Amino acid sequence: MSNNSNKKHFSEEEKNAYKAKMREIREQTFAVLFEMTFSDDSYEDILDAAVESRMIEAEKYMTDILEYYSQNKDKVDETIKANIKGWTIDRLSRTTLSVLRLAVSEMNAVSTREGIVINEAVEIAKKYAAPKEAAFVNGVLGSIVKNKSAE
Repeated sequence: MSNNSNKKHFSEEEKNAYKAKMREIREQTFAVLFEMTFSDDSYEDILDAAVESRMIEAEKYMTDILEYYSQNKDKVDETIKANIKGWTIDRLSRTTLSVLRLAVSEMNAVSTREGIVINEAVEIAKKYAAPKEAAFVNGVLGSIVKNKSAE
């Protein structure tokens, strides 16, 4: 029998505040990845400019994802390419590609559950991409997770 008395219980308000903070971190990470599609600058330079101009905080969660992507660009893009049946990565909008890069990098860089990563990526796609692209993101990420678990 396990002892649950050491578990911290969070109020709904605390949970919602945490979720909102994580969504903001993901959106800021997405913005840096999006900017990287237009520039050969390092993520550090783009992030420094974003911190200065948008007055955001460079959270560790964000830098872990950006660093993973920066060190594994080819691997991340190969994973995306292998799961976009009937498409090429060049045909994807920069927005969709950035959302997919965010999600694939997050799945590999940090220990967030895949379902949460997919849900958050779909929500970001709904906010920043064309309407049909959120469903596309969901399908591609679902395929990635399915193929990953089959390995």
